[in-house]
Amino acid sequence: MAQIGVKVALMVATCICSTVCDTQPQPHASWAAEESPELHGKAPNVHCSCNCALPTQTDRQTCESVASMKSDLDALLTWKGVATNHLHHLKNSLQMVHKRLDNFSEKGCSQESAESSLIEDIVANISHKIEEATENIIFNVKGPHPLGVESGEIPDAQIYASSEFDGQHGARRARLFTVPDEDGTGAWCAKYNDADQWLQVDLGKPAEIWGVVTQGRFGSEQCVTAYKLNYSMNGLFWRPYEASGRQKVFQGNEDANTLQRHLFANPVTARYVRFLIQAWRNHICMRMEVLGRYK
Repeated sequence: MAQIGVKVALMVATCICSTVCDTQPQPHASWAAEESPELHGKAPNVHCSCNCALPTQTDRQTCESVASMKSDLDALLTWKGVATNHLHHLKNSLQMVHKRLDNFSEKGCSQESAESSLIEDIVANISHKIEEATENIIFNVKGPHPLGVESGEIPDAQIYASSEFDGQHGARRARLFTVPDEDGTGAWCAKYNDADQWLQVDLGKPAEIWGVVTQGRFGSEQCVTAYKLNYSMNGLFWRPYEASGRQKVFQGNEDANTLQRHLFANPVTARYVRFLIQAWRNHICMRMEVLGRYK
């Protein structure tokens, strides 16, 4: 199936070249990789020469996009290899399930109850693997970009919090990679340690949001270890970010500086993003960035 998809993409690329060029292009695809079911993790070598005088800038850009298509195919095939490995692990897991069911039967346990419990575990594991693989392919093919929290493109006035420990720990200190300086400490820190605390950023205009990145407080073991996300277009009506039909709880940080990145299996469009604190270590402190692209 993957090989057919790659061939179709190459046929499209060839057609593009033949359409926009005054002369017949010389496309060539080396399909030696067909001999291997894994395609060696690479797209076939594609040579599509459009060295003709193209009439418009749009046509030239279209022809140049063929190289970009090959790069995307490489990423897709790399992901295919990872997915294949997951399937092998799943097969091994199912074999273990059969053995465990046999053990339950031998010990006189209720096979129906055992099967139900194991099926729930399998479904949860498969759902997690699918979500993880989807996030990875989004990152590998599209590559989300920081939306301006760390860089300062988003001004201090557009970063809010439910509370601030003091002026040195304000929401403006929540930018990724912030370090202590004359203006404050190395993170936003809440005044209270409870589950009513939140951190919010106004992106200034709607954006397609693909993920978030967080850190703890610089130089201190104070961090948020779990959080949820809400998003909004107007800052008044909020929607929870969900996965598998329920609001997702994101794993936060366990130390001061390690980056914890989460990519969304289903990107959302919003102007406002709010981190809802669920759990923390020592004290609620956070640095963050939002990933995606502006509309």
